[in-house]
Amino acid sequence: MIKIAVRDIPSNGLDIDQSIPKEGIGLSDEEVDIRSLLSVKARLDKIDNTVIASTRIKGRFGYMCARCLEELSSEEERSYIFDFELGPTVEYVDLGEEIRQEIIMANPARVLCSKDCKGICPGCGANLNVEKCKCK
Repeated sequence: MIKIAVRDIPSNGLDIDQSIPKEGIGLSDEEVDIRSLLSVKARLDKIDNTVIASTRIKGRFGYMCARCLEELSSEEERSYIFDFELGPTVEYVDLGEEIRQEIIMANPARVLCSKDCKGICPGCGANLNVEKCKCK
């Protein structure tokens, strides 16, 4: 959880540098396959009645090829800018929830190991990228 008290953000801004597990921002294995701690770096600035958070996350994301079902992973870095409107009752900004939502929305529905992936044979189940079909 990356919840920051508004009162803790000084007039010259606040820098955050944390490594957190995906569960720390409420992500589960069913939602997104993240295979490392998430590195979160953010710069928070108060401007009038708004907190602007320039955020960069980095982590190892896992995927499964939609054709051959091979597992893939890649180190990814993503940048976001969030703004939080400060009302009279707002005491905290929840950077973790914003990051969680962005990660879920950016998670691709379909990934291929390569653009020319041959997939698996529907008859014998052979991965056609590495072996010949055993069907007659």
